[in-house]
Amino acid sequence: MLYILQHHMLRVPEVRAILKLFPWGKLESDGTFPESLIRAYFSVLGAQGYGYWSEAGGTAPHQVQPNTRGNHDSPFSVDPVESYQDGYLLLLDRHLDDKAGWKLEDRLIPKLHFEPGCEPVIGSSADVVDWKSWYQWRSLPFDSPAALLMHYPLTVYHLLVNVLKVASPSRGSAECRQTLDIHYLGAEVELNMLPLFSELALLLPHTDIKLTFFGFAVHAIVQRANKKSIAAKAKRNEPVYTYRSPASMGQSTLSLYLDGEHENWDPRFVSITNHLPDAIVALNAGLLSYKSWASVILFCHVEEMPFGVTEYAEQSAEVQRDSLSKIIHHAIPSLGPRMSTAQLEDLVKPRQYPIDFNPFQRPGQRPIGSTRLPNVSNGFSIMVVGRDSVKGGKEDTLGVEPSDMHIAERQVRELTDKTQGMSLNNLD
Repeated sequence: MLYILQHHMLRVPEVRAILKLFPWGKLESDGTFPESLIRAYFSVLGAQGYGYWSEAGGTAPHQVQPNTRGNHDSPFSVDPVESYQDGYLLLLDRHLDDKAGWKLEDRLIPKLHFEPGCEPVIGSSADVVDWKSWYQWRSLPFDSPAALLMHYPLTVYHLLVNVLKVASPSRGSAECRQTLDIHYLGAEVELNMLPLFSELALLLPHTDIKLTFFGFAVHAIVQRANKKSIAAKAKRNEPVYTYRSPASMGQSTLSLYLDGEHENWDPRFVSITNHLPDAIVALNAGLLSYKSWASVILFCHVEEMPFGVTEYAEQSAEVQRDSLSKIIHHAIPSLGPRMSTAQLEDLVKPRQYPIDFNPFQRPGQRPIGSTRLPNVSNGFSIMVVGRDSVKGGKEDTLGVEPSDMHIAERQVRELTDKTQGMSLNNLD
């Protein structure tokens, strides 16, 4: 046990090195980062009325949902602002522009629209691998607090490119564009900053990206939408936000959708399994904290669907990793009658679930005074299912003949049909 704790403590210098990049990177005596204080310094601390920075506040990192495991009441807890709702900006009739959204000095804003000749170099010629390289690529001064929000889209980029390997800045070209269809599960505060995900289009040249958000907060805001609001577009199956990068950066496109039909992503919904994505991502997921994750985990293993998540702490990521095989084996009795022996053997093959330090984590240790172990928003990634997660697994599908792809798609559909009717309630 002592060795494990020492191993995790070795991450402390890495976490602090990220914070030290920034002039505003204040380190408290207990090793934590006072994010609220820094937000207040930049006049962007609050709920409604603070643009992309708007959040409910309080000590709970996520909304309390009906399927949350455990009791989160504490005598030391601070309740969120009662009238606040994640995604409230989507009840407006138009998105905020850079200035109104960021509420910062012009020089501190990572702009999405550029004067001719002032665009960053195309992503395929850049080497954006961490906060330092991203700030330099975007010509941002390090006194910009942009990283306190941009860790959301840049972590998605890291998951897609470096963890799941379903995309690459050099994969697309003007003659052969790449397409990406991504499902983003559990979105909450991210709903207030949807335009920031345009960074994916800037980083991935010659790419057409469809990103669909699912979750309790997504469903809630769509249900509240009036006819003229941004969120109402979700009811018409229209994108709630679109963006095109400059021609010099590959003219990539981004289309963001909200799934307001369901509170959670569930493989038993035909509307989901009829339109399977290229990958699924979830940030600060808490795979063992919400009952609904069991069906996602099982479905992605059955389908070999790339699935990557982040966690606050490396230690909790390891606990989740060690539980994944138990979730699968617990479901075997209900899956057995619906799958062949070969399919079941493939499902229970030894798998790797790599856990890695996320270079695009939010700078600074979370203010949890009871722990000294690194605990950071989007701190560590877990590859739940990836192209190389099965030992001796399949190769990258680039270059595969279309006829072979059709056969693979048919096989996937057979597996999908077999999992459609299964009950996963006994996994709770």
